[in-house]
Amino acid sequence: MGRREKPLDDRIDPVVEFAADLRALRASAGSPPYRTMARIALFSPSVLSGAASGHRLPTLPAALGFVAACGGDRTEWERRWRSVRRQLVPDPPGPSPDAAAKGRSPGPLHVRPSQLPIGPNEFVGRRIEFSDARKAVTVPGARVPLVIAGAVGVGKTAFASRFAHELADDFPDGQLFADLGGAGTGVDRSYEVMTGFLAALGVAADRIPPDRNHRTGLYRSVLAQRRVIVVLDNVGGESQVRPLLARSTRSQILVTSRARLLGLDGVRRITMDVFARNASMDLIGAMIGADRLHADPEAGFKLAAVCEDLPLAISLAGRKIAAQPARPLSCIVAPLVGGRNSLRWLQVGDTSLADAFASAFRSLSALSLEVLHRLGRGGGKESSAGDVARSLRITVDAAELVLERLVDHGLVRRAPTTDRYAISTLVEQFSLQRTEELHRHVPSTSARRSEGDREDEFAMRRPASRMVARPRRVPSGLDEPVATTSVLEDPVIWIRRTA
Repeated sequence: MGRREKPLDDRIDPVVEFAADLRALRASAGSPPYRTMARIALFSPSVLSGAASGHRLPTLPAALGFVAACGGDRTEWERRWRSVRRQLVPDPPGPSPDAAAKGRSPGPLHVRPSQLPIGPNEFVGRRIEFSDARKAVTVPGARVPLVIAGAVGVGKTAFASRFAHELADDFPDGQLFADLGGAGTGVDRSYEVMTGFLAALGVAADRIPPDRNHRTGLYRSVLAQRRVIVVLDNVGGESQVRPLLARSTRSQILVTSRARLLGLDGVRRITMDVFARNASMDLIGAMIGADRLHADPEAGFKLAAVCEDLPLAISLAGRKIAAQPARPLSCIVAPLVGGRNSLRWLQVGDTSLADAFASAFRSLSALSLEVLHRLGRGGGKESSAGDVARSLRITVDAAELVLERLVDHGLVRRAPTTDRYAISTLVEQFSLQRTEELHRHVPSTSARRSEGDREDEFAMRRPASRMVARPRRVPSGLDEPVATTSVLEDPVIWIRRTA
């Protein structure tokens, strides 16, 4: 670039000088508007103008994006950036030559992670939820982790991804995403994710501490120095996500979970519900075509009712109907209305609503399954904890605890004002399918005992001293192994998987 070195005593702040040279590069390129540069650099105009402001050293990706938009030499400017960075924060000692000879990385890999999933093209509604989420993450002085909770299929992942994309301009150092699988307290998985995040942020493998506490400290320190948005999807429990949380003035963490994760302190929460009917109709129209819906709005309304305004169900139905453009909408929907086959019909490719329910069912105890079955037999009517307690001859406290756990599994809804509980028709269909499978494979299961026999069995649950764990055979693949120390959650039966 032909830049003459200045005497040491006359040098100005290296960040200010770097920014001045960026502005000079832009001027030499004809001073293109920042909006024009943004299309080439893949950074927002505000990030690019901030890079040339001199207030702080821009990130390397942002600086190189600026240079590329102005036709500069990326290699030379990266060398310049690293020189300024070393003046501000000297690099820690690198690995020894022996370590490099063994194939370990000699330094960090400077890549801007962009791990957010693509998300659906058809995204409607959720204005209130977006407003609540924006308010929750704009706490003065800190960026507080946000928990996005809701039942199975309400669109938590799609919402979190869309919200993260909306915030991306504020986090130029990248976006991180991990699906934690909803697997309860899988703490080992959390530290695997943490290691992957550190690697994505440029930390060399030989600099990631093997000690979990030290690794957590490094992870939180990196988030404190970078401007990153982190999405932790499908979290099963508090202990699974707790190591990955951090309170930072620069980085933002979003968590999605069927559970409300009430055991977490220092977070904000929003809860998502099914669509309002008008939003359901908007999504159906977006997926199958507005003209097709307008030609038969009554069939569209019936489809929304069959899907119970559940976004995942509507998405599956929309994709299935869109693949049959010649069939009248009413002919497709009519067989589903009032029938018991809608859950089996809601499947496209390798995605089904039943699989989403199954992921929640796997971790249920025998008592939770029995309560869910009783709610399903109510025909959609709401029940109180007292109703369930009388039906199963258990205490009201025990019934309420199980019901609240079912809410956190995303399978039961709780009326906000009446303290009553109910399940959807789709969950009821899935519960009945599971019961039928157990009938075929396990003749001795409690689902086939007489009503009196089951009540006698549940009556014996009450004295803790008389509770004995007994193995029960279940068909392979129906349930994962379940073992719990909670007397109220599963006091009698330990479900054991058998081949």
